[in-house]
Amino acid sequence: MRIIAESTWSWLLCADGDRRWLIVICGSVGLYECAVELSPEERALIAADPSQIDSLAREIAGSRAIYAQRHLPAFLASQALRDAMREWRSAGA
Repeated sequence: MRIIAESTWSWLLCADGDRRWLIVICGSVGLYECAVELSPEERALIAADPSQIDSLAREIAGSRAIYAQRHLPAFLASQALRDAMREWRSAGA
């Protein structure tokens, strides 16, 4: 797993092969993260136009109830994600 893009204090895009996960910062008074594995349609959308990541992140943050079923708390706690974040940060990205 690796991190391939980030918008500070907004979202983080992770990849492993063809799979993609978007981690979005949600909330207003209290902040929390929502991690969602992207569907084939969502992957195609951002592959065709990377600026769509911002739109998708806003949709997830603004529609938390809709995306709650897709939230992956175990992904946020995974060693693979911690390793990917450490590598991303040490690369100075």
